[in-house]
Order: sequence, then structure tokens, then C-alpha cells
Amino acid sequence: MDVCMGCGMVLPSQDPRPADMPRATCPRCGAVGRQKSFACDIAATASLTANAQLIIGWQEVNRLFAKAEYAAALLVAAVNVEFILWEHLRRFTPASGLAAASDKVKSTWGQIRAGHGEMVSLSSLISVAECFTQNDKFRLSPPWDPLACNIDTVRNCIAHERGYFASLTQLKDPGWPETRIRQVLESAKEFCHGNAP
Repeated sequence: MDVCMGCGMVLPSQDPRPADMPRATCPRCGAVGRQKSFACDIAATASLTANAQLIIGWQEVNRLFAKAEYAAALLVAAVNVEFILWEHLRRFTPASGLAAASDKVKSTWGQIRAGHGEMVSLSSLISVAECFTQNDKFRLSPPWDPLACNIDTVRNCIAHERGYFASLTQLKDPGWPETRIRQVLESAKEFCHGNAP
């Protein structure tokens, strides 16, 4: 079966047909364009090495922003920021110990060293980054703060406040107009691309 490019109606396939025979128009909208579908089995083996900059989904962030899906765009950006912070902290070797650090920082650092990314939140990564920034020369350029804190605040609101996702997308939060959302997304993009490991 084909799908009409004009209205999406499912139509019987006319292929193969003689080359001189014109395609029938859609009975609903009159369009002649058709979308074809097919299926096949593919087996492949691949080895992939990718720079982190290539796997950050900024096309998706841009697509969501263009569709006025602001909350979703900020969530995708937050995941990207989290990934970059995780990668840099995972590779960071502190010169001093964590004797003065909080239990939360020590626990998160242990999870980072063990490679348990699924157990570490962006808030926790920010706590560790803040500790190392103050005490151990952990630096990124562009810097992670205050961008990471702002984007984490929004993600936490989306996660914990009923209806906040829709409120943010509909620009009902006066603290997050479209201009600020655009600015935060651009800053997140600059941060991620500037610090891609």
C-alpha cells in the first residue's frame, strides 16, 4: 500500500505500471504524489568511534525549539550538559583529597570513579564540579556555572511540579520567556561543543 503525500490516505500501490500510464489521483484530495513503504532484513557489523561533539543532539534541540516545544528542548539540552560534565569529571584526577567535602560529594565521586552514570544526577555532578572548582582547579571553557545550575533547576521543576512541562512550553512562567529559553539553549550548546572531550 502507498500513502498519499497530500492528505495521508492509504492507497493501493500502482507499481509496477507501464511507463506511459499516468498515476491515478487521490480520490480524497486529487494529489498524485505517493509515499512508498518497504521492509527488508539487514545484518551488519560495525565498529564506531565518535567524538562526543558528534553525538550531542542539537538538531533535536533546534527542532523542538522551532516547534515551540520549549520544555522538551530544555530537557534534551540538560541531558547534553549532564553528559559533558560527567565525561570531564570522569576523566578528572584531583590533586587533593576530599576530606573536607560533604558526604553527597564523596558518594557521587565514588559513583563517578566506578563508572555508574545511571546513578548520578545532574545536581550531584554540579555538587562535585563545584567542590573541585573551589578546591582543585576544575575548569571548563566555557564554564559550567551558572548554566548547569539554571538548566538543572528547570529540569527539577519539570520533574517535580505538576503541569510545569506544559506551563514552560506555553511560556506561562514569567521567569522563562522565549528570549531566556533561547539564551540558555545557546549557552548550553556553546558549553557542550566547547568542552566536547
